[in-house]
Amino acid sequence: MIRLAGPWLALVGLAGCAGGPPPAQPRPAPDSVALRPAPPAPSPLPRPRPVRHFAPVRFAFVGDINLGTTTVPDGVPPDSGRGLLDAARPALAGDLVIGNFEGVLADTGTSEKCARMRADEPQPPKPKRRRRPARRREPPDTVPRAGCYAFRTPTALAPRLAEAGFTHLNLANNHANDYGPAGRASTEQLLDSLGLTLYGPLGRIVIDTVRRGDSVTTIGLIGFATYPYAYDLLDIGRSAAVVDSVRPLVDLLIVTFHGGAEGVRALHVPQAAESLGREPRGDLRRWARAVIDAGADAVVGHGPHVLRGIEFYRGRPVAYSLGNFLTYRGFNLDGPLGVTGVLQLEFAPDRRLRRAGLVPMVQRPREGPAPDAAGAALELVRQLSREDFGPAAADISEYGEISAPP
Repeated sequence: MIRLAGPWLALVGLAGCAGGPPPAQPRPAPDSVALRPAPPAPSPLPRPRPVRHFAPVRFAFVGDINLGTTTVPDGVPPDSGRGLLDAARPALAGDLVIGNFEGVLADTGTSEKCARMRADEPQPPKPKRRRRPARRREPPDTVPRAGCYAFRTPTALAPRLAEAGFTHLNLANNHANDYGPAGRASTEQLLDSLGLTLYGPLGRIVIDTVRRGDSVTTIGLIGFATYPYAYDLLDIGRSAAVVDSVRPLVDLLIVTFHGGAEGVRALHVPQAAESLGREPRGDLRRWARAVIDAGADAVVGHGPHVLRGIEFYRGRPVAYSLGNFLTYRGFNLDGPLGVTGVLQLEFAPDRRLRRAGLVPMVQRPREGPAPDAAGAALELVRQLSREDFGPAAADISEYGEISAPP
């Protein structure tokens, strides 16, 4: 290595003495190169959103339920009401089984309802009469007066609702407040303890889910009435706003209501506001169409104690009353007042109504509802629908199938 290095060094020295150009010095890179931004990294491909599968949903609806009351003679069924709903149980099938509970679940308490109503009425002058020996009188909350009924259902009867298959109960009605705030609280606590979901009182809007395998559908359920402790159907604009506020949160939105006149004279749905005595009970046609415009997928009513017609509005069903379902005592069941049924609705994953039907039933005094082979409910609802709604009337087959008009 040393011997080879010497001659190479001599050659380098001679080249320098010969006057050749000095070796070029490396030039520093300009500052602009150092400040040039690096090319942007390629953006990652957007992740595809997971495909959400919606489950079809089945509903079963019934009208008014009162298992019994201590406020009328012989008003409580024997054996805590066991067996009252056995005959109707096969029709009470669905992901959500919904009824309107009329009254208060409590074992104690005094109602001031009738006393307030009598105080509001003008009193005729009392004629002078001779004094008679005092006779025993029932407490004011145990005997119904004309135009005033207060219902207190013993708590021992409440399990019958869960055993029959009910999942959701509406408390937006005129009897939920028969025993004031204490009665409402007692009812809510007991139903909660039985695993039944209640709705209707202010602040009680149901948002539930139905799962089937990997599919899930979110359900909204809102109840309206004409009383200050419930969402008020007398205010149509505000009702629509409530529905509109819930619509984005759910896949299916069901609205129920308690309104309209009562009794055999209330079979038809007028094109005007209704009342019960001096009490306003809503312009139900305008109201139902307004909440559908706001996003409701179906509207189901109760309150008149009779069945009413069914119409379709913008492809959505509106059942204006499902009548009495199980009303053991204190309710008149003569004629159409004892004709009832179970409304069944099934929605497809795209929110379209896939199937609808009415299971005809009949209720006799001191008995529960039972299937009606004669199908009186089908004939009645078919006739009322045609007379009230014309081309918008639901078509009801002899087998109870309900379909929208062409």
